[in-house]
Amino acid sequence: MYSQDKNDRVAIFIDGENIHYSAKHMNMRLDYLKMCKRLANGRKLVRSHFYTAISNQSEGKIDFVNFLRLNGFKVITQEIKIVEGDDGVEQKFYRGNLDLDMAVDIYELLPHVDTIILCTGDGDFIRVVDSIGRQGKHIEVCALREMTSTELIACCDSYLDLDDIRNDVSLEGAEPIKTREDYKKEEAESGDDPPMDKVRDLGKDKIDYNAIEY
Repeated sequence: MYSQDKNDRVAIFIDGENIHYSAKHMNMRLDYLKMCKRLANGRKLVRSHFYTAISNQSEGKIDFVNFLRLNGFKVITQEIKIVEGDDGVEQKFYRGNLDLDMAVDIYELLPHVDTIILCTGDGDFIRVVDSIGRQGKHIEVCALREMTSTELIACCDSYLDLDDIRNDVSLEGAEPIKTREDYKKEEAESGDDPPMDKVRDLGKDKIDYNAIEY
């Protein structure tokens, strides 16, 4: 039976889209620095990897990515190409495969760590998680239960529901995320158009990176 040791070497791999939308589902904003500290739980954090899709139109998200990089994360991005179809509807195409990138990075780092912490609920990682266990490594999964594959939970060594640690990983002082219904209600009450810019102004020297909608 595994028991945590402060000398254990830990690497964290975050599926940015999955965790971001999990946080939105919980109507909260995540502090990713706090989340990594909470998941490491006193163990030696070797690496923190963050995977996300991005386009040249995502100015706010680029600020967010730069913030993570400046704070020690290795951020792996995938370019989104937006084209207009014959029917005039915009379509998004992804170059590369972030799931594959994450799997490759895990296996490259596997000989140098004792524990892998995977932050995703995506069932596509079942084979990866099962294989990590066969390599003799401890594998933990953290995600929102409602958005996590049951099979993924079953094949990992330890599962942590993101909702159970929300008070430890929420962004301090952040306002709850407004839903479309909230904006519609405000619009109906004020008679004004809903706000287009959802990034709060915190001054030039500070980026509220979790206030960015993407």
